[in-house]
This record gives sequence, structure tokens and C-alpha cells, in this order.
Amino acid sequence: MSAQSSRPSSRIDFIDLLRGWAVIVMIETHVVNASLSPALSSETFFQYLKFVNGLVAPSFLFASGLSYAVATHRKIPDYLSFSSPLFQQMRRLLTVAIIGYLLHVPLLPVWRMATEATPEQWQSFFQVDILQCIAVSLLILQILLLITRSESRLYKTAFGVAAAVVVLSPYVWQIDYWEQLPWIAAGYMNGIRFSLFPLFPWLSFLFAGALAGYMLVRTTQDLPRYSSTLAWAGGSMILLSYLADSAGAQLLPPHNYWQTSPAFFLLRLGIVMLLGSLLVWSSTAGSGKFRAPVLLFGQESLLVYVAHLLILYGDFGEFNLQKSIGGTFGYVQAGLLSSALIALMWLAAVRWHRIKRESPRLKRFVTTAAIVTVAGLLLFGEG
Repeated sequence: MSAQSSRPSSRIDFIDLLRGWAVIVMIETHVVNASLSPALSSETFFQYLKFVNGLVAPSFLFASGLSYAVATHRKIPDYLSFSSPLFQQMRRLLTVAIIGYLLHVPLLPVWRMATEATPEQWQSFFQVDILQCIAVSLLILQILLLITRSESRLYKTAFGVAAAVVVLSPYVWQIDYWEQLPWIAAGYMNGIRFSLFPLFPWLSFLFAGALAGYMLVRTTQDLPRYSSTLAWAGGSMILLSYLADSAGAQLLPPHNYWQTSPAFFLLRLGIVMLLGSLLVWSSTAGSGKFRAPVLLFGQESLLVYVAHLLILYGDFGEFNLQKSIGGTFGYVQAGLLSSALIALMWLAAVRWHRIKRESPRLKRFVTTAAIVTVAGLLLFGEG
């Protein structure tokens, strides 16, 4: 999902750069997770790599919030008057969420799920990954806008909601909602079962990005000033995380620091904001050629996300790449596979971006063909 600036037919590069770098590191992260030998996971280097890779999802969510705030700034009258742009936005968000669920269909043809799926398979199907988290978080923002009826009230409310979600996450993760709520709702509460990106606490990264985007439009896109403000805010978050760590240990129930700690949330948010500040600065320093591939990854992030997951984890007849190489690679092999997959995804992104720009008719044909293919697999596939 891409953002546009308040100037027609232009983009704010640093948002796509942030998303693009997240896409590149995401591919490496998934390759490492799918292929690296378990013996290497206990080494110190892997722990540092894991921390860096753990910044991918916060960056994605933060960039999605930025995009929402910048794009919405232009469309407030349309959204509040329930014009067609509002319904187009809702349709896009629902489509993203549906794609997220389709990536976890456990049985084909899909009608077999009604009689053959185990409880574990149903829970796996209803798990919340990054696509559902982004879509539902943005949908919540959209609903809050319709309720508050103004940008300023929206982002004041969003700040309160984000803070509450961060503080309440250690409490929410104490409860097994899979026993109390419909599974489709329980998946959004915590990660006790299958969900990797429940709304608690991940929604707050997206809301923080939306607040940062609102700050951008309020500064009339004065990028040098904005870069400085973002850097100061990011540094403050990192410092605050150390204070929150000791306070959280005393005031909050026992919790996993790496999953629900407000201190860890602030630390990662601060780092992402510092990275965003650096990318804002780089976007004002000229249009270097090295940035073009990263921008492209940011602009075509949904395509790359879905395609690389299908390559890594999809079943193609009897062949499944992850099952073939799982737990057998060293760092060199994982690095080579990551590079190859990144290059392949870049080629796919280049081709799709060109089709969208130069051939709307071909774009419609390819989109229709993809929908028909997916529908055929769901109704008649085997697996």
C-alpha cells in the first residue's frame, strides 16, 4: 500500500524507501528463518541478526501509518461525506486482509475445511500476520476518522489508543482468548496461539506512523525540519525505553520483554523513527541511482510480499522449498539464496510496475487471470 503526497501525482520518497528497505530485509529474514541450521541460532551473531530482522515489521507498520496520514490529508472531505474514495479505501483494506488469510488456507479444495480441518488448522488459518494487522489497524483508523470527524481529533484519539494498547498488552497476553471469542476475533488479541502480529501491541506501531505522518503534513512537508524532529523524537523514545523498563518491571504483571514490554516497543519505535529521519534526509540529497531499486520495492511491496512467501513456503506438487532446505544452510548459503530471491523479486516488481504504468488493459488482464487462478485453486486444487 503506497502513499502519495498532498501534491498531485507525486510521492514522498522516504516512505517508499522505509518500506523498501523493510521488504529487502524481510526477504532475508524469511530465508534465514526457513533455511538456517539450528546449531547457528545459539550463536551471538544470530542474536544480533535476529534483533535487526525484528525491526522489519515495526518499519512496515510505521510506513503504513505514514502513508495513511499523508494520503488521507487530501481525502478528508471525500471520506467524511461517504463518497466513492471511502468505499474504495474500505475495499482495498478488506482485499489486503483476505489475501493474508488466503495465504494460510490449510486444505485444498477449500470446501474440505468444513469437514476435515482440525482445530489446529482452523486456528492456523485464523492467525493474524502482518497483512491482516495492517489492514485492520488502518480500518480502525478509518472508523475513528468517521467518528471524530476531523484530522486533529482523529490523531489525538489515535495517540490515546496507541498508548493504551502498549500499556495493556502485558495484561491482554495473560488471557487465552481462543477459549472465549470466535477464533477470527481471538487471533487479533494476542500471540498465545498462532498469531504473529496481533493488534496488541503491533497496532501501536502503525498508529505511531500515522501520528508521524500527521506531523509531516502539519509542517507543510518541510523535510529538513521534519527530519530533525523525527530524529529528536526517535532518540527520546530510545531514552524513554530505559526508564519504562524499570517502571514496567514494578507496575506491570510478569511479561515477556521481547513480546509485550512497553520498553521494548519504545526501543524499536525509536530506532524506526531514527531510520525514518535518515531516509528523509537522504530523500532531500538528490536522486541517486542506488535508491531506485529500494523505492521500487517500497512501491510494489504487496506483490513482493505475496510472491516471495509462495516461493519459500508454497507447495508445488511434491516440492516445497522450505521443507527441502529447512535447517540445512549456513550463513553463506542463506545469504546467496536471499540475494537470488531479492533479485528475482526485483525483476517481478519492475515488470509489474511497468505494466501498471504503461498498459492498463494488460494490468486488468493479469489481475483478472490471477483472481481466476486463485479461485480455481481454492475450488479445485489439491493439497
